[in-house]
Amino acid sequence: MAKSCIIDVQEIYFRETGREPVGDTVKRIVLITSSYTGHGHKSISDSLMEQFSEMPDLEVRVVDGFELLGDFGVQLSKMYGPMTRYASHFWKMTWDISDRSDRLIKSGISSFSLIRFRQLMESFQPDLILTVHSMFNGSILKLLRHFHLNIPLVTLQADIINIHKTWCEPGTFKTICPTPEAYECSLKHGMPADKLVLMGFPTRRRFTDLARTCRKPDYDGSRPLRCLMMSGGEGSGNLKRYASVLMHETDVELTIICGRNKKIRKSLTEAFLPKYAGRLRVLGFVTEIQNEMADSDLLIARGSPNSLMEGVVMNLPLMVTGALPGQERDNPRLIADHHLGVISHSPEEAPALIRQLLADDRKLYREIRAAQREYRNLDNAKNIAEYVVGLIPSDK
Repeated sequence: MAKSCIIDVQEIYFRETGREPVGDTVKRIVLITSSYTGHGHKSISDSLMEQFSEMPDLEVRVVDGFELLGDFGVQLSKMYGPMTRYASHFWKMTWDISDRSDRLIKSGISSFSLIRFRQLMESFQPDLILTVHSMFNGSILKLLRHFHLNIPLVTLQADIINIHKTWCEPGTFKTICPTPEAYECSLKHGMPADKLVLMGFPTRRRFTDLARTCRKPDYDGSRPLRCLMMSGGEGSGNLKRYASVLMHETDVELTIICGRNKKIRKSLTEAFLPKYAGRLRVLGFVTEIQNEMADSDLLIARGSPNSLMEGVVMNLPLMVTGALPGQERDNPRLIADHHLGVISHSPEEAPALIRQLLADDRKLYREIRAAQREYRNLDNAKNIAEYVVGLIPSDK
């Protein structure tokens, strides 16, 4: 019934625009992501689109969920960077409040996006909606009920252990969990087990393809350790303090990636160059980050799930330097529990941790690399994409 109502509206749309309708055999997916709240959501959606693009008879429309809210939504999403860099405690407060009750988020987003969501459904007529951002799950379900649309909603969680309540909507058709820890946390939020599926964390092809061919040997100690330090797409964290300690107390070679944070890049450049020009590089936002990882021996990073999982895929031992309050709180513990890296609680601990990694003929370093090879799955994105498409009935 709901499907036929949409088709009636669709016939009017095609008559007025002169466009030809898509053939009945084509499956259509709307992929809801975010472009400005860090870079993680876009990385996940990009990893899936790389797989979707090779599937026959499939059309996928990628939509920034905040754009459904209009200019207000886009500006709201752009506040994520400054807030996580300069007001992380306020970010944690909003995360905690919304984790207790997400009713305001559902009502607000569904109200602001009502018209644009209807237009999207009418013009594209999807067979399935896939979200990779938790904020839109409840509001999309509310809008689907409002318009009497029987379109399944599938959610792919972008966090690896601290799962926010907004990721856990029992009304979703399926919710895909990236780790056993995320799965267990979702159960605690009341998600029915039959709605959950554990499939791993998806990573872009630039990492998985290089990981298949780049089989570099373990670091042998014949040269200074090459460290790659980064703090997510927004460049938050104690980059300057870590750089100072590492330059003064170790002989490592250090590359720092500052992301979109031009202020910290300028500060680091002025503080350490040209004094350490031979040992240190300071870069901004890097698109070919996989090449930097391939050339490095140790990744020093904040607890951003994408950065950490990309490091694991590249078989690059991790030193986790902290985490964004709320959504990343326990990410360092997950890395330590699976023996994928070590945790640095302060810049002053970093030199001792490096010595620990390299002690006893680099025993701990080699154990971490072995654990990463056991933990990683280079086909996660492919498996997830195939699973999602498989949820659409073949006869539609």
